[in-house]
Formats: sequence, structure tokens, C-alpha cells
Amino acid sequence: MTRPTVLLVDDEADILTSLSLQLRKDHKVLTAESGADALRLLAESGPVAAVISDMRMPEMDGVELLRRVQLEYPDTVRVLHTAQKDLDSAISAINSGGVYRYLAKPVAGEELRGAVREAVALNAQATTERQLLDKTLKTSIQALFGCLELASPIAFARAGRIRTLVSELCAAMQLGQLWEIEVAAMASQLGAVTIPPSVFQKLDKGQPVTEDEQQMIDAMPGVAVQLLSNIPMLEDVVEIVRGLGSEASRRTDEKPLIETAIDVLRTAMDFETLESRGLEMESAIAVLECRDNAAMHVLAAMRTAKNCEPAKETVRGLRVVDLEVGMRVAEDIVATNNLVLIGRGMIVTDLLLDRLHNYAKIIEIVEPVLAIPGVLKPIETLLDV
Repeated sequence: MTRPTVLLVDDEADILTSLSLQLRKDHKVLTAESGADALRLLAESGPVAAVISDMRMPEMDGVELLRRVQLEYPDTVRVLHTAQKDLDSAISAINSGGVYRYLAKPVAGEELRGAVREAVALNAQATTERQLLDKTLKTSIQALFGCLELASPIAFARAGRIRTLVSELCAAMQLGQLWEIEVAAMASQLGAVTIPPSVFQKLDKGQPVTEDEQQMIDAMPGVAVQLLSNIPMLEDVVEIVRGLGSEASRRTDEKPLIETAIDVLRTAMDFETLESRGLEMESAIAVLECRDNAAMHVLAAMRTAKNCEPAKETVRGLRVVDLEVGMRVAEDIVATNNLVLIGRGMIVTDLLLDRLHNYAKIIEIVEPVLAIPGVLKPIETLLDV
């Protein structure tokens, strides 16, 4: 059987040699003479079963080292090897959860070997439990998304497109913990199982919805939170999805990862809706950049990921009632039945505005409409000069 690996840390070489001689028969022993060396070894070799560290070391003491180990390698069991005069600090470290136990210097051989055997056994138990949780987590997620695929193939396909875009954005922004953000991207559409198919088809195609239908759509994150809340190891995913709700408000104690993930996911969902409506990539990004709650750092990453340079002219997303004479239409203005009302490139005139307002009385117009602020004068204005 493979011998378990333990890491010994002490700034005195003689102590490292003595401890190594007592443990190397039954364990693979790594040694480091400082906290920095220990962290480097862990990064190179991967997690070890246990770390036994001296308390008093220059630059980084044992408590700080084991705290770092706890954060980065939670299954590694942490033991403090300390002089009697440091007993209070050792007990404090144990009470805070950063240390499993302490060994008083000088430690007897049998006591050392017994403590290490217990630490290795505890590591094996924690590793087995984590593997079981990982398997449970993956199975639960697969079952949920399998139900979504069966209940609403359109929602499942939309979730897949959002997930792909989220992955591209995370790569462009060099974000870690990608799996949590990707799972949140898929989970964001789980609430579709409670929405009538006709309503979700409108959402998928970027078509206008009624106030009641919008309330159904806004409730989707809350449904997903209910479905995910009892699955272990998904706490951050749940908070990301919760943050997408219309009633969600940012907490001051929110993790930076969660804040960023919410911005990434909301931007990806809004972009997907605009693209589904038929907007070109540059136009869709331009609309998002004009919104009051725009996450500009995410949109900058989107331009990088999509290799989409900003247009020389500023495109704005507006309601029909906000169009002004002299603006140029940047994208076809269409009705919800795909009838083109005003073609791309037209200059807005009083006559054109009257025409749009009349259309709006009898047919729904897809909003926002894209227009470039008035850099060109309409023909009738030029004739008046």
C-alpha cells in the first residue's frame, strides 16, 4: 500500500532530522524549514495527509501557516509542535478550528507516531466523505438538469448557451471557481418548470411580455434557490442564483466571488435575450452598456472574448417614445410578429415618429430600439436651412 505523506515544518534542521527518522518507516516524509517553503512544497506535491509545524518560526509562524493550509487544503490535518510556553497560543489555535491538536516539545517517539497515525486516519475519513459528497453533488445536479431537459427543452438549451457565454467571460476575466459559476448559469433556468411554455418561448425569443408574465420570469431564481438549498456544497451557487432575483439586494458582507458571479451571469442572460431577439453582437453589447445597472468590467471582458471592438458611433437602446428627430436607426425596428416597420439606417423625422406611434397603438413593437444620437440632420431640416 502507498505510504501516507506527512509534511514536517521547523526552522531547526536537527529537529526535522529527528522527527523524520521516527516517521519515515511508515510514512513518506517531506520537510520544510519555513512556512513559505511548506506552502511551495504543498503547491508542487499536492495535498498531504498531515502537516506538523513548529510554532515559533521567522516571517510566518506555525499558527499562520496552518491557517493557510486550512484554507487551501481543508482535508489536510494540522498539528502544532510547540514549546510549553506557547501552550496558550496552541489552545487558541485548536479552539478556532485551525489546528487538530498540539504536541509539546520535546515529543516522545511513541506519542509522535500515535498522533500522526490519528491524523492520517482522520485525513482518510475526511477524504472519503468529501468524495462521497462530490459524487452526491454531481448526481443531484445531473438529476435536476435532466428534469429541466425533459420538462423544458427550450429552457435547457437556453441554459446551455448562457453557460457557454459565462465560461468565455470567466476565462477573459481570469476568474477562479469556474464550476460554481457555470452550475449557477444552468441553475438560473430551473425555474422554467413553473412557467407556461408560451411565456418561456417569449423570453427565449426576446419578445415583449405582459406584466404578469414578467412576474413569473422574475420569480424563476427563487424557484431555483428552493430546489438547490438542501444540496450539500452548493452554498455559493445558491447565493449567486439568489442574487439574480428582482428583489435581491447586495449585502455588504457578500463574497467578492459571489458579487462578480452575479454580474457575469446577469450580463450573460441579458445578452442572450438580446441576441435571441435578433440583434447583432455589437448592437447587443451597446444596449447593455447603456443601461443604468451595466457591469462595465464584464462587458469589457465580453468585447475581449468576442473580439468585438466598440463602434465609432455610440449606439443607444431606447423606447420608441424616447426617439428624437435627427437620430439614425441602427437596427431594424420590428413588431413582435417580425414585421419590419422602419429599416436600418433611416433618419428619424417627425413623420416617421408619427408612423411609429400609430403602429404602437395597434401592434407591439420590440423594444429597446437601437439608434445613434443625432449626428445627421433629416432631409426636411436641411431644406429649411
